[in-house]
Amino acid sequence: MLQIIRSSLVAAIVVVCAGLFMCRSADGASNVTVRQTAGRVVVNNGLIRVVFSRKRARIISLIDESAGRRQELLNRQFGIYFDANGIRTSRPRHPSNAPRRRTYFVPLTGKGMRVVQDHGQSVEVIFNGPPSYWFPFSEQAHFEIRRGQSGIYGWVIFHHQAGAPGGSIAQTRFVVKAANGHSVFHDWAVDNYAVNTPLMGTLPEERIVQKLQDVTELLSNGRIWCKYDYCLFGYQFLCYGLAGPHVGLWMDFPGRSYINGGPLRQDLTVHQQRVGQRLTKNNILVMFDGGHFGAPDVRVARQQDWTKFFGPVFIAVNNGSSPMSMYHAARRLARRLRRQRPFTWLKSPYYPLVRGEVSGSVHETAGGSAAGAWAVLSPDNSTDWTMQSKGYEFWTRVKPDGTFLINKVRPGDYKLSLTGANHFTNFVKYHVLVAPNKVTHLDNLLWRRHTKGKMLWEIGTADRSTREFFDGNNVRHYGNFLRYPVNFPNDVTYTIGRSTPAKDWNFAQWGWYCKKPWWTIRFNLAATPSGTATLTLGLCATLIPHGGLAVGINGRRVSVLHLRKSGAAIYRSGGQDSLYQVRYVRFPAKLLKPGLNRMTIGFTNPVHVPASIKARQRYRAFRIGAIMYDALRLSIQH
Repeated sequence: MLQIIRSSLVAAIVVVCAGLFMCRSADGASNVTVRQTAGRVVVNNGLIRVVFSRKRARIISLIDESAGRRQELLNRQFGIYFDANGIRTSRPRHPSNAPRRRTYFVPLTGKGMRVVQDHGQSVEVIFNGPPSYWFPFSEQAHFEIRRGQSGIYGWVIFHHQAGAPGGSIAQTRFVVKAANGHSVFHDWAVDNYAVNTPLMGTLPEERIVQKLQDVTELLSNGRIWCKYDYCLFGYQFLCYGLAGPHVGLWMDFPGRSYINGGPLRQDLTVHQQRVGQRLTKNNILVMFDGGHFGAPDVRVARQQDWTKFFGPVFIAVNNGSSPMSMYHAARRLARRLRRQRPFTWLKSPYYPLVRGEVSGSVHETAGGSAAGAWAVLSPDNSTDWTMQSKGYEFWTRVKPDGTFLINKVRPGDYKLSLTGANHFTNFVKYHVLVAPNKVTHLDNLLWRRHTKGKMLWEIGTADRSTREFFDGNNVRHYGNFLRYPVNFPNDVTYTIGRSTPAKDWNFAQWGWYCKKPWWTIRFNLAATPSGTATLTLGLCATLIPHGGLAVGINGRRVSVLHLRKSGAAIYRSGGQDSLYQVRYVRFPAKLLKPGLNRMTIGFTNPVHVPASIKARQRYRAFRIGAIMYDALRLSIQH
């Protein structure tokens, strides 16, 4: 009998632990209660206790109440808040009586704050933000705590009224200021290219020795901490956060259709800020709209009436035996929430519950495969999908058989773009109408390959990515440019037919060189061709501080390209920017010759790599500049 009791007790403990591990089950959950005072609103569902400040228009306390604990998870000085970075674009911009402009600011106020209860099932707290002189947008930030769910849903609705001054939004986000230092959380975890193995690490507490650039610090143990090292692409945003010995605080994303720039827009996840000479402030960010890596701002004209719904996201609290176990539990929850969206309980005219689907099949005119290409639905206009910001985008990958299905699409008028699959140019189909509860079929789409004649050779794959090149999957750390003289002490020489992209072509051509101020491409021809030769360059990122990019053939310069800055990937731990550029260099094919030919590509004002390691470390990537190639192709047209 005693053995039976022990076995039952062990089984009960296992069941309880499993419930905690999975962000807790809703079975037997407590009702959601709310208590209001003049300055605060306190919401409790038996799993978490959340305190809202009326005066500061934010969450100032989040307490984990599971398993008899009462653990505060936030830095109560800052808590969880919503902020924005934007500006008025209509004149007059700087009258004498204009208020002082702020960069990041919290536009919300406690005035008009509302608390909505649903018979113990949920409590929703709503803050409002009226338009101001410098920021002509109104905002509503919603936070909802639901019965049996260990976390907080959050979303924001922006509105610009027709006739209000024009304005732009550079960035807007939720910020979670978690408990400082190692008092609660020891580790962080971020999805690593949407696979089961995340980027994980311990939150540093070492002394700061030197500031290298914005939010990039050299620590006393030699480690460099940089918030850009933990960025993700839009298609990768599923789950990330912080964990301690027994509790985790996570950001889960049921969807990302509201972000500017679509699946290849990159942005921040977790990072730390300094206090004095140490990194102690632990941050989790939800970048709704961001300009990092060249992504576009929201720009609204005076006459435009515009509304956009950002979110929802779920700020999850869970428990487990290790950071990794809690991360995987939060990730499973995020996947479950993604399957459940749109949430039937979320009632808003700007969040349609009945949605449509778009299916299609695509084939190349030359008989090639479109497998792996991005199929992206974006607003129906002439702007490239990577530069969209005011509407919504939905995406998927094309399957090996050329088919694709994009589901849970807001009803509306879209354009379909196909990108990748070794195409420098997109396939675009306008006026794709998506209706509620219907499937829009786009069958037998023919994608033409633009080759500029007969192809002689190509390096890389045109897919808006540098990942196929050397170190292309190893960009998420500060100081990539310092590795170049170690990996390519004789600079890059690529021989067609013998060299490989993954081994012999660096992911970035930096503006400094070791021995030769250019990269060399060697190739053989049987005879001198006639007609026009075209070098097609797909560019993932560009930054040339001075001068341009020179292209030569057999010792003769044939072109100098002057390229606009694409973003910040060069110096912010990136392998590409949102802005993608294609350039064509045309020259008479008679400049080629039988036998060995040499093409050179290099900066017009390159910098010689200093011999001393200390001298190299004094350089900064933005001073050197770089080009990141997507692919290069040489063709002949008679």
